[in-house]
Amino acid sequence: MEKITLDYWLKFKFIGNLKTSPNQKRFSFSVTSTNLKKDKYESNIWVKDDSRFFQLTGMNQESYSIWLDDETILFSSNRLKEETTYPKTDFFKISVFGGEAIKAFTIPLAVSSIKKLSDKKYILCASCDLRFPNLYQESEEKLEKHASSQKENEFYTEINEIPFYSNGSDFTVYSRNRLFLYDELENKLTALTDKNFNVAQYEIDEKNNQILLIGQTFKMVEKLDSELYSINLDGFSVKQLSHEKYLLYGFKLVGQSILVLAHNSKILGLNENQRIYKFENGKFNQIYDPFYSIGNSIGSDIRLQGSELLQVINDVVYLTLTVEDHSRLLMLDENGNVKFTYDAQGSIDGFAFIDNQLYLNGLFNQDAQDIVKLENDQLVSVTDFNSHVFEGVYRAKPIKCSVDKKTHSVDGWVLLPEDYDSNKMYPLILDIHGGPKTVYGEVYYHEMQVWANKGFVVAYCNPRGSDGKGNEFSDIRGQYGTIDYEDIMDFVDKVIEDYSIDTKNMGVTGGSYGGFMTNWIIGHTDRFKCAATQRSISNWLSFYGTSDIGYYFALDQGGTEFKSDKDFEKLWFHSPLKYISSMKTPTLIIHSSKDYRCPVEQGYQLLTALKHKKVETKMVMFHNETHELSRSGKPKARMVRLNEITSWMDKYLTK
Repeated sequence: MEKITLDYWLKFKFIGNLKTSPNQKRFSFSVTSTNLKKDKYESNIWVKDDSRFFQLTGMNQESYSIWLDDETILFSSNRLKEETTYPKTDFFKISVFGGEAIKAFTIPLAVSSIKKLSDKKYILCASCDLRFPNLYQESEEKLEKHASSQKENEFYTEINEIPFYSNGSDFTVYSRNRLFLYDELENKLTALTDKNFNVAQYEIDEKNNQILLIGQTFKMVEKLDSELYSINLDGFSVKQLSHEKYLLYGFKLVGQSILVLAHNSKILGLNENQRIYKFENGKFNQIYDPFYSIGNSIGSDIRLQGSELLQVINDVVYLTLTVEDHSRLLMLDENGNVKFTYDAQGSIDGFAFIDNQLYLNGLFNQDAQDIVKLENDQLVSVTDFNSHVFEGVYRAKPIKCSVDKKTHSVDGWVLLPEDYDSNKMYPLILDIHGGPKTVYGEVYYHEMQVWANKGFVVAYCNPRGSDGKGNEFSDIRGQYGTIDYEDIMDFVDKVIEDYSIDTKNMGVTGGSYGGFMTNWIIGHTDRFKCAATQRSISNWLSFYGTSDIGYYFALDQGGTEFKSDKDFEKLWFHSPLKYISSMKTPTLIIHSSKDYRCPVEQGYQLLTALKHKKVETKMVMFHNETHELSRSGKPKARMVRLNEITSWMDKYLTK
């Protein structure tokens, strides 16, 4: 059979942004392909109606869209290629029956979302600079002039609040997400929220003639907890509805009820699983505790755009849970009563409901993304965007490999090379996931398939700290590098026991939390011949002050408050850099210049310390890439990253 090579992922199509039409007769979605020559991704909008799937746009730059009515889609695009120095968003309308897209309007702001209020009126959310709160009202000439003056001062940035940047968004000082009413007939924007108010989510409540939103006013330090607000659509008065210390992750209007996804951090801190509350009489009343986490935390490197995984259809809430190593689809009524569940053996990345038929987009049966329909609890393929690319190609099947311990089990998998022979010895690559509150599952992971096709045994697992098994299993606050390290090493021992592993030729790699753990491992054992650490944490103390989430994540996960010297000592104890004197493993360091989640200084510190110790080390730093390099970085950067890691493993484990 043919081998899956490093560049094989270029064949894949990426599906996302599933949206259902108002009459539930059609749904739209985006299909994205990779253009390596131009070093970019190209997206178009597709539609499913009662009889077919068809491509609606063809300019290779359309992905975000909404339904205006049962036959018309509104989408954003820069297809006019008009050069401006100020941020703006062009919107176009197109009929599902064909014809050219027609420009609808331009918003002189960077719009992140838009919803139809009524005919020719919209509610939109856009990024604004609170120093210039009314700039959007100015003429195009004044906007250009302002942008030019700002460009002249690009050589410095004033920082007076935290967070001061955001991974993937660069510096965010003075930036707020504001809500606007846009009147298309009058071409008029009206701000609905204050310049200091930051909007996280909003919904139009037509029954009560209002907008409901989650957000907060912040100065100096952005808080984690936010509140629920309403905006009356007659006078646009803003009213705070809730006054409780909850972390609000989203909400939906169901019948006459407001259902909210939230937690109060009392069980697991920031990583506590969300529960569903009904907001009534000014209080959050819990109506459903799913035990598992809401959403999808199953890792893969072959997704690009997501879809909404919390929807209301016919007054029923549809949502997904991460259950151990797979997705569960759940349906609830407004009182939290479970109406239906479906466990998908894989990952549900999106769904749509039309003509009383449920369609799912996801990763199933070791395929890349495709759309299937659910019939009698069985998945039936309805598109072939990706399954054909694996014809005649060897895909290693994940083999479950678990370690049973006194209090829990550590579940993992092994990928074997084609024609694996138990009488031969094989080099091993241990791959560690990020998070830590994510999971590996039985879905296609490109980098691992590449390594298995090159003759490596690949092993990966879900140690304590991972998602999918409830709050207690996920809680490793103040224990990073201890109980999770123990679980991972026990899993490696189990793989060695069950398979023909050359224990003198084992490598370890991982990104984010997996990078932290890679760093920790090389400071605590010499059993791995080489390591490749990616977008990692090496020093919790500096991470606290430089990461976009560091000021709260480091303290929460470290179990510290910075009130005494013991708190500093605690963070240093869990920092891999503390154990530099024990590090001897040849190490490749992968990092990105605009990774503000695990800033590049974390990589620099490790590089300097290892070089000073004369440990064989190389760092590859990707310019203008972010923490998402391996998942949504530019195609050429993704190719180089995987090639560097694979070459490092080849160099030390197969020569």
